[in-house]
Formats: sequence, structure tokens, C-alpha cells
Amino acid sequence: MLWASALQFSLEFVTPTMNTTAVDNRRLRERERGGVVGAFSSLEYFHFCKAEPAHFFFSSSNRIAEYFTEGRSLLVRWKMEILIGLLISSLSLYCDFTDAECLVVSPASLVVKYGDPASSNCSSDTPVEMGWEATQGGVGLTDNKVKILNWKADGVTDWDNNPTCFTDGGLCQKQLNITVYKLPDSVSISYRKYPDPMVEGHQYLLQCLVQNIAPIGRLRVTFYKVSATGEQTELDTQQKSKDNIKTPENGTYTLDFTPGRDDDGAQLLCSAMLDLGPEGPQPPPVMDSNRLNTNVHYKPQITSPGCFSMSITEGDTLSLNCSANGNPAPSYGWLLPQADPNTMEERSVVTITNMAKSHSGNYTCIAINPLGKSTCTVNVEVTGASCQTAGSALVAVLLLQLIHWL
Repeated sequence: MLWASALQFSLEFVTPTMNTTAVDNRRLRERERGGVVGAFSSLEYFHFCKAEPAHFFFSSSNRIAEYFTEGRSLLVRWKMEILIGLLISSLSLYCDFTDAECLVVSPASLVVKYGDPASSNCSSDTPVEMGWEATQGGVGLTDNKVKILNWKADGVTDWDNNPTCFTDGGLCQKQLNITVYKLPDSVSISYRKYPDPMVEGHQYLLQCLVQNIAPIGRLRVTFYKVSATGEQTELDTQQKSKDNIKTPENGTYTLDFTPGRDDDGAQLLCSAMLDLGPEGPQPPPVMDSNRLNTNVHYKPQITSPGCFSMSITEGDTLSLNCSANGNPAPSYGWLLPQADPNTMEERSVVTITNMAKSHSGNYTCIAINPLGKSTCTVNVEVTGASCQTAGSALVAVLLLQLIHWL
């Protein structure tokens, strides 16, 4: 500013022979006391700006000159007083500028949807000539002094429109900050490379495309998984640092997805939320993508009969049912103890009537699909009939024979 430049010039002009350390110390004291105005009290500054500038000029200019010269020659003091007089005059302009800073823009910031109307008021404590400088809705400097002036636009279509309220001569300016937003035309999710097929444990790249949205720096994209039972799980949330971009942009967001067998039949989607803060629409607008159905292939896992040992009485019937989870659906087979070890019964259920001790051994179920196989073994021990059972059978045979004789 003018008064600060005058002071800097005065110091360089009148103190070339002063000790460098003394100058540095004096400048340090000045900064600690608040700059040049620190040479006199804040109360005196108030009197200067608000009450008696003429009286203050004579009393304070002498004191400021003394502060900077500290007993230097009369010529130096005289030159200093002249420069301080210029400084005080410039400072009076600064006070007028400070008084002009009463301009208030309300609301000070706006969040506006592209094409929607917007307005704000500029006001002053005292009547002044003011205007609005803007690419839309600008208002020239008023002919008369006013205390309030309205800015409005029927439809905001300028992405970088920040209207500025100003007073005559530009002594005071206040800017209205406008954030113009636009909801996306579409949100879609896809695989970067379509999985054929999708296999458990393999990694796939999901891609969420948000088209024609502004400002893209306020966009948050979230990936979700919805299970076959309808339970929704958040996978990841992303936001890109593009605060300097105000015009509509396309945004691409990616996520590495590694499915498990429990994800078979689930759906994947992404959601775009434009978070414009408390001044923006509440709740923040959200647009969901389409949904991707997942068909996860995985090797079989036997669920029944389980791997265990059992005993069965000689003459009873043995029935074992093999079942497994797998995608694609597995085929089944059994390895039987009395058969050739290289021969497999291709069926899910094995049934043997009238078990004999020769049927004892390991019964192994095998479930197979293109991704692998799963096995489970049941150890079967065939025991002899109990004495009671054998006696009952003998009595029955004798009774039948007796009846035949009669």
C-alpha cells in the first residue's frame, strides 16, 4: 500500500549511516508491535481514523519521527517529518478503505444446480455506490448511494461464475463463491475383461463409469456386493482429488475383486454420490449403477455322508449317499473294498444288501467337476450276528420244520 511504501522509502533514505544491528532491532520491534501503526497505540489509531486526524497528525508524526531517528541531525529529522506527514495522509485513505469494508455478501456462497436460478445480496452499513461484476446477472455501478444491491441469475450456466460486489473506485470488493453442479448422465459397472468363467480365488477388475458429472472432485464412488439373501456389503469407497475441475467430466473407478464360493449368485454394483457439503442438497444425491450377476465356479466340497467309521451287523443292508457342493455340479463315484481298486462305481448312492464280513473295509466317495475333486472315506466293519439273534433264527427254523411234519 502507499503508506507502507512511503515508510520503506523513508527508512532507506534517512538511515544509510545507522548501525545495521540497530536497524534490524528497530524493525523487529516494529513487527512485534504490529508494523508501522505499532509506533503509536491502538487507541491513538482509533482517534486518528474516527475522530481528530488533524490534531493527531502533528502530535503523532513528531513521535513517529523521533522513534525512527532517535536524536539524528536536524536535517534528518526534518526530512523524516515530511515523509511521515505523507505517510499519515496515506493512512487516512487506508482508514476510509477500512470503513468501506463493511460490504457483506449474503449468502456468501451458493451451491447451484446447472440451469437453476440463483441470487445473493450485497449490503453496506452506510449508503454507497455499488455494483456487481459477473458473467451472468452483472449490475453496473448504481447512480445513487444504496445500502443493499441484489444479484440474480435466472439460470446459472457458467461453470466459473463468481460474481463480485464492488464500491465506487473499487476500494472494497466482496466475492460470491458459487459451486455449480450437475448430476451424472449415467452410472454403469462392468468387468474390464469379462470372466469366462469366474473362478473362485481368481482376481477380476471391476470398472465403474460415471458420465458427465460436475464437480468431479466432490464425487464419491462406492462398490457394493449384494448376497443371494439380499445382504449388502460395502467393498470400497473412492474419491479423486480434482478440486480444480469445475466443468463436467467422465470418471472411471476400478476395484480388484476376488470371489469366493459364497459369492456365487451375488450381485455387484457401484453407487455415485455427489457430496457438496452442508450447503448442497440434503441428503446428497446418489445414483446407482446396473447390477452384475456373479456365477462363481469352484471345486466340489463333500457335505454328506462325512468321513467317519461305523459298524454294521452281518446280514443287514448298507446304504451310503454321497453329496457335495460344487459349480458346475459334480459327478460322483464310489471306490468299494471288495471291488478292483481301479474300478469306480459311478453313482452317488451305494447300497449293499445282506452284508457279509467280506464287505468290511473303506468306502470312498469321490465328487468331481472341471475344477477338481473331493473325497471322503467311510470305514465299515461288519460284525457277526449276536447269540440271541442266532438262537431266535434256529428256533424259527425248528418250528417251521415241526409244522411241516405235522
